[in-house]
Amino acid sequence: MALQLRALWKLHTIDAAIVDIRHKAASMDPGRKIQAEIDKLTAVFDELNAKAKALSAEQTDLELQQKSIETKLRKIDGDLYGGKVVNPREVEDLQHQIDGLKKQRSKNDERILELWDLVPPAKKAAEDAHAPIEAKKKELIEHQKKMIELKKTLETEFKELNAKRPVALEGISAGLMARYDAIRQKHGGLGMTCPDRRGNCSMCGTVLPKKTIETALEDKVVTCEECHRIVYATEGVI
Repeated sequence: MALQLRALWKLHTIDAAIVDIRHKAASMDPGRKIQAEIDKLTAVFDELNAKAKALSAEQTDLELQQKSIETKLRKIDGDLYGGKVVNPREVEDLQHQIDGLKKQRSKNDERILELWDLVPPAKKAAEDAHAPIEAKKKELIEHQKKMIELKKTLETEFKELNAKRPVALEGISAGLMARYDAIRQKHGGLGMTCPDRRGNCSMCGTVLPKKTIETALEDKVVTCEECHRIVYATEGVI
């Protein structure tokens, strides 16, 4: 039985390594966390950029309005003092138009002055918000490269371990193997355990009775009372 238990423990170490690889593969993050950070940064940038563009567009529109107002004022001035309009009522109407255009020009000038102060910092804020996005995108690319390499490594290790498994089965009786496989199916692919330095089950942490450890040291099949895995205890293990 000693040789069978030793062979079973070797098989268990292979199975444990396979389980570990599966856990690592399942927990691999292709970049979701970094992408979430990029999305948050992008949302901030989009808001700041939209504000900067809106202010800039308003400034451009007002400057175009000012040019249009100046054109209208010159035309009215030409009509008014060029002899084209002589009717008092028409003259009065044109004067009202001049007053209205000048008020609008003055109002536009005030807003344009405000925008001269608002547009540059708004653009700067958008530019500053864009820089970390680019940095995070580069980080994502590097992370994805590492994940690809890790995936390749895990796949290679997985194939190597599965190739070793048939050899490790040699020397284990069908009955013991059936018992081991039944335990594995119930406990995440791990059918054996060993006492840690404190005498606890290394899998579930339960204190192993002294009798259990002594029985295991006698190379007899004994299980943890809590997780029911087969306990393997040699001088090299405990």
